[in-house]
Amino acid sequence: MLVGLSLLTGYGQVDIKKSGLSSGGGSATVGNMQVIYTVGEVAVQENTQGNDHLSEGFIGTDILTAVDIEDYTELNGIAIYPNPVDTYLQIELPVEQDYEIYLFDLNGKQILQTGIDGNRYKQLNLSDLKTAVYMLIVVDRKNQKRKIIKIQKQ
Repeated sequence: MLVGLSLLTGYGQVDIKKSGLSSGGGSATVGNMQVIYTVGEVAVQENTQGNDHLSEGFIGTDILTAVDIEDYTELNGIAIYPNPVDTYLQIELPVEQDYEIYLFDLNGKQILQTGIDGNRYKQLNLSDLKTAVYMLIVVDRKNQKRKIIKIQKQ
């Protein structure tokens, strides 16, 4: 994946614009929201400095925007097992309350959306998924917290 950079003259300043080139992928626009996706790269590195965000590989911030959690802080105390998973993924949460669960493939396609209503435990049946890496997002909307976990499906 190539990231577009425009060099400004003087003092070595760099203007970074979010863009990408890929042999696959595309974009979709609904209203004022645009989702840009590419095919098949896992996050290699992400850097943020001020208002600039540079992602190499899978661009996670687009998914965060799609599920409206880009400003949420880190949700701690979650246990996910087994990982890698073959059939059933167990999710154990820190406290009993309502949570949202999202599962995305590395193309940015949402595979699953479900909830946990006032409980600390959830079991997901992933037996129908193909062998691949997925991104699991657990959201606590009440406290504006989220956790993103890479899941390997065997």
